[in-house]
Amino acid sequence: MSTDSFIMLLMRFVGRRGPPTDLYSDNGSNFTYANKELKKWLSNLDQEKIDAKLVVRGMQWHFNPPYASHRGGVWERLIRSVRRILTAICTEQALDDEGLSSVMVEAERIMNNRPVAPVVHGDPEAIALTPNHLLLLRGNQGLQLKETMLERYRARWKQANHLASVFWKRWSREYLSTMQARQKWMTTARNLQEGDVVLVISESLPKGKWPLGIVNKCFPGTDGLVRMVEVKTRNGLIKRDVRQLSFLEGEGVG
Repeated sequence: MSTDSFIMLLMRFVGRRGPPTDLYSDNGSNFTYANKELKKWLSNLDQEKIDAKLVVRGMQWHFNPPYASHRGGVWERLIRSVRRILTAICTEQALDDEGLSSVMVEAERIMNNRPVAPVVHGDPEAIALTPNHLLLLRGNQGLQLKETMLERYRARWKQANHLASVFWKRWSREYLSTMQARQKWMTTARNLQEGDVVLVISESLPKGKWPLGIVNKCFPGTDGLVRMVEVKTRNGLIKRDVRQLSFLEGEGVG
């Protein structure tokens, strides 16, 4: 990606999401040069006495140290998994610009709809906080088209919707596996406890849906480790192995 391309991308981002106060990235030459270009542009704007509150003014760019690829792991992990899955599914079928754009936007919605923290502890009916709540001030369930409706439209719609569904299945499975690995290996994981909010993992999750539950009862083994729990969901009480559950992204570590 060239510097000009990145600056135009940033302009589209600001136009869609509003001006960010902080930007975080690695030390790619296109990013560092873009930062210099933006500073030069802002300096020229000041000379022209344009309002100091111009939307792009005041953005602070934070660069990771050189040769420190481990920095920024939170966003790099998501980018890496999405890039790998999109590369795989988009090479399976040829997409035109509109189809690719539709799949990318749906992938963005799915990622930003992942639950990161419960709104109300102890209430399985409560809506979990997602990145979309911060971006849009509401959740975003997207346009759920049934196959009977899709038959009325051109094949490209069906293709884009199918690829979005494939992305959801692959990414949700990989994301949940990563969450479980993070809790298991990166730190000392604690036992599940009564009142914990968890994701209930299922092979048949509808696209963009994340079923939540509250741990109602724990069943520790003779070694004191909890391997099975009773979970309260909106559909009643269920028993699950802890390997079929996951803490939310912002909880459960340590």
